[in-house]
Amino acid sequence: MSIPKTLGLAFAFCILYACEKVDVDAEDNTTDVASVRPTSLGEGTQSSPYTVPQIINEQISTGNTVWVIGYAVGSTYRSMSNALFAAETTYTSNILLAESPSCTNTSACIAIELTTTAIQQSLSLAYHPQGYRQCIVVCGQIGRYFGQPGIRNTKSGYWLPDFDTSVLDPSPTEWDEQDMQY
Repeated sequence: MSIPKTLGLAFAFCILYACEKVDVDAEDNTTDVASVRPTSLGEGTQSSPYTVPQIINEQISTGNTVWVIGYAVGSTYRSMSNALFAAETTYTSNILLAESPSCTNTSACIAIELTTTAIQQSLSLAYHPQGYRQCIVVCGQIGRYFGQPGIRNTKSGYWLPDFDTSVLDPSPTEWDEQDMQY
């Protein structure tokens, strides 16, 4: 079966001129959202992301799309027992987040699934070894990953170099007059 010459030329024209390179990072807001710094913790929003312990303790329903903040402390290959707590890694499909930048205990970490090439290039330690032990904020679905609570289907994220999560206030609590003490 041969393709008519005019159809072939039209296809080539489309490829060369009509189709343009799309920056997936911009579509996924992996770089545009970097100007938004969290102001508090514990609500699962971009300005008040969940913490790693909240995800570990499964305080949030599985399947919800949320923002979470933590420190990139490593990555793993196929299971948490293969975790590598180092900046130099070749694993691009995930990163491990912890509440502390010095964490080396898998039970205190959550794995973040990096599903697309664009997300991997933006957020994995293989591409960003300087991100090791740095703060990162990611958006994805809460779910089981490598047999424990984690984040699947990551949609967005950004690095917060030299950011200290201890400066953030926990989320506000409801006013309860019965608990007030005078």
